[in-house]
Amino acid sequence: MCLQKSAVRPYQKWRWAGDEIATSPVIPAARRVAGSRRRGYPIDIREYLSIDGNAVVRRWLEQEVLGKLKKADQLRFLFRTRGAFDFRAQVIRQAMGRLHYRPGQRGFDQWLFPDETLHVGGGDCEDLAFVCAALLAASGISSDCIRVALGSLVDHSRPEAPRAWDHAWVAYQQESGAWEILEPLAWVRGRDEAAGADGAAEAPCDIEYVPHFVFNNRHLWRIRGQTRRAGQPFADYLAGRPDNFWSGFDPAFAAKVHDEIFDLALRPKGVSDGDLYAIKSASLAVDVNVLGYDPRDHFDFAYIDESWRRVEERLKSPDVWDFALAGHAIADFYAHTLYGHFTASQAVGGALPVYDPARPLPPAQLRYDFLAGAPLPHCQDPAATVDARWGGRLISGQWWRWYSTYPDELEAEVGPRFCLPDHDILAVDGPTDTRGHFLYKSAAEFRRQYTLRRNAAVAHVAQAYDAWQAAR
Repeated sequence: MCLQKSAVRPYQKWRWAGDEIATSPVIPAARRVAGSRRRGYPIDIREYLSIDGNAVVRRWLEQEVLGKLKKADQLRFLFRTRGAFDFRAQVIRQAMGRLHYRPGQRGFDQWLFPDETLHVGGGDCEDLAFVCAALLAASGISSDCIRVALGSLVDHSRPEAPRAWDHAWVAYQQESGAWEILEPLAWVRGRDEAAGADGAAEAPCDIEYVPHFVFNNRHLWRIRGQTRRAGQPFADYLAGRPDNFWSGFDPAFAAKVHDEIFDLALRPKGVSDGDLYAIKSASLAVDVNVLGYDPRDHFDFAYIDESWRRVEERLKSPDVWDFALAGHAIADFYAHTLYGHFTASQAVGGALPVYDPARPLPPAQLRYDFLAGAPLPHCQDPAATVDARWGGRLISGQWWRWYSTYPDELEAEVGPRFCLPDHDILAVDGPTDTRGHFLYKSAAEFRRQYTLRRNAAVAHVAQAYDAWQAAR
């Protein structure tokens, strides 16, 4: 969901806290035993995150993270007010940009400890995941909310031949309860060098994070999955991880959704980095927490008027969190509804007219004969057509996935809304993904729609921010 430059598949279906404890977290290390010539001894993998009170990690946090913030943001980082922990996570996430990706021939038996990674200025994906988790813990975030994940990145952009890379990343549980993927390699330096001689890296547009094991400083857990590797003993799993991660792959896609919209709309208005972090964090929380999914937060299931009422109520609140949710929904209006489809001919200067809920499009304009033959998943009426049921009303698609929920208060009326096309064949969430889209199969037209909708979303969010600030 949402206007974004690239697509990461929803990942809340995984139990990031862990499904079952793996009873043997011991791995063989190839390190030299200090004071001897002997190599190879067992290490408990949790030791890489057992850094309580580590002065080296703490000093780097103070100098390279806290020391780079403005005074107001330093206070926000240190406080325990709402959003402070999420703010810490985002500041640390960006501070990873001071480190480098350093590919090497080392295997799992030669991983670096966090203070070693800081000393040499970087490492491979596992080293960087360890140091990111260590910095989160050193900032005061509970280890209960931190996991280092060992798993695979699967690129589904070519369904006939999906590709997979072994990888490590960090999962952080936000204050809202939603788990967020923190991808160190999206921020560290050295991506261009690692991508290849020509400096051009391929950015998959349909990527899935698939965890196999997760751990913190207390436990190692297995994540249940359908692949054979997910059921292997931990030592066997590690031994079978090839060192093939970086070949032709650039994880810059992992930037959070809606960052671009908020940056373009709010940075010119002088919004502080601290407020932007809080806004983006809240926006991400409502997007990834599919277990708390409400279509009125996203303009899904043709809940157009109901969603605008929710936006208006949130813009009356002085809380930056409520503004973030309103801004997120505004962007989703342009991404998910067919407003952009009907008003593309009215675009001026590369943007659609900013929508005014008090002046909806004329019902006579909203005919859906062009959707004849569009599949209607879960619809129980074989004779249903979109135009017959929804003609005269602005619509969006249904977003229904096996891992999502639906608010109890809406259950009684959801039936007819299943006679809407699926979200993915109507929405324009990214600039290039034409796969399965019912309306825009041409890459050029799809890109044009994305640009028009994004620009309108930026203008509308900026306008909403001015009104929200004036009312505070």
